[in-house]
Amino acid sequence: MALTLQNSINFAGPYIDYIPITAGFGQEPAVSIASNIRNVLLGPPMGWPFNRNEITFVTTTTNQDYAQSFASNGNDFGYAERITLTSDTGEIFEIKDVYNNQALPKSSEQGRPSSVSIHKIAGTSTATQTITFRFSVVPNAIYTVSVVYQKLVAQFGPYSITSVANHAGPNTTYTGVFDPYSLTVGDVAVITGCTNSVNNGSFSIVSVTTTSLVVANGAGVSESTSSGFVADYSWNPIPDQYSDIYNNLFLSGVLSFLEDPRETLYRQRGIAAFLSKSSGLSDLQKNWFLEQWLQRGKQRQSASGMEQLGTTGRGV
Repeated sequence: MALTLQNSINFAGPYIDYIPITAGFGQEPAVSIASNIRNVLLGPPMGWPFNRNEITFVTTTTNQDYAQSFASNGNDFGYAERITLTSDTGEIFEIKDVYNNQALPKSSEQGRPSSVSIHKIAGTSTATQTITFRFSVVPNAIYTVSVVYQKLVAQFGPYSITSVANHAGPNTTYTGVFDPYSLTVGDVAVITGCTNSVNNGSFSIVSVTTTSLVVANGAGVSESTSSGFVADYSWNPIPDQYSDIYNNLFLSGVLSFLEDPRETLYRQRGIAAFLSKSSGLSDLQKNWFLEQWLQRGKQRQSASGMEQLGTTGRGV
């Protein structure tokens, strides 16, 4: 079983004298600190083999734009990494310029496309996700297009619960607002804030839709005005061997929240762990990651400096 956020919370405990960091609504601030780490590790422009997927589709000689549904892949499109064209003779051409945010103009010119943009994104992980790819020109032949992409970054939560049903056998159904992409079947959901204590706890996710969450809780009881929250504690898809990255960055985030100067030390340790595992990443990706985390330290130091300046100005 993959390591969870609870493992990271346990890791941080001795360093902060076991101050509760899940006492806020929806297990905050731990959940948001962890989501920020996963957003940086898995978001653009980072590319990881454990977060990669692929689709194919076929062009025509009349259309410049191609809308593709990602529903069969779990609505998991995050951003495009590589796109290739394969001709009917088997010749493969890589499109070098792939624009995830830059627009391409409408064109009636025909030719072999030299660039492609993500022209439009409709839907989300909670609805049918349709991505429209726009080529630089109308294809001059029928090509099979292969899109290699990084998957959407799942969030830990928290997601709100509005009511709970009586358990049906070994399971209990919770009603609320949920993200099926982030609340993965088989992961551990941590539920807090429900009125009846038996509805709270850590339970395996059985099924989930945008409005219904079923977990393996054989003792759930009905409540109609719940103010509960649920968070998915799994660090998936990040492998366990990357735990030295996210554990140290998580501890750094917790120490920053507590305004503890040791945050810098553990941020540096997290960065060092990242660099030790960054083989295969481009210099751009490495530098972007470093900038994200080093910038946090600069902001913290700047805030601390302004606070000291204000104290000096008051003659304290």
